[in-house]
Amino acid sequence: MADDVRIVVHERAIREYAAGGDVADLLMEAGEPVESYAKAGAPKRSGEGAGSIRREPVLDGFTQTVRISWDRAHFYMYFHDRGTKYLPERPFMEPALEAAIGGIS
Repeated sequence: MADDVRIVVHERAIREYAAGGDVADLLMEAGEPVESYAKAGAPKRSGEGAGSIRREPVLDGFTQTVRISWDRAHFYMYFHDRGTKYLPERPFMEPALEAAIGGIS
């Protein structure tokens, strides 16, 4: 009888659950420390770029994630984080994630 096991995936229910507010709220809460550490570690000549760092929920099919980034007007934050030919890298996004993960344990 064990060979008669049948699994039915209810895709619509999974999609509805992933799109539901509970999942997004949980992920947004988990992303809050990363956002805080990123703002604290970002370069701050005027503070506008660091101030534009925000978290937002993203739903892609069945996958719900949180994006933490700066807004379009402050695109140059990427160059500070990753560096260019003329600007040395000053990473703050990955260290923010690492600091947040370190704070969990």
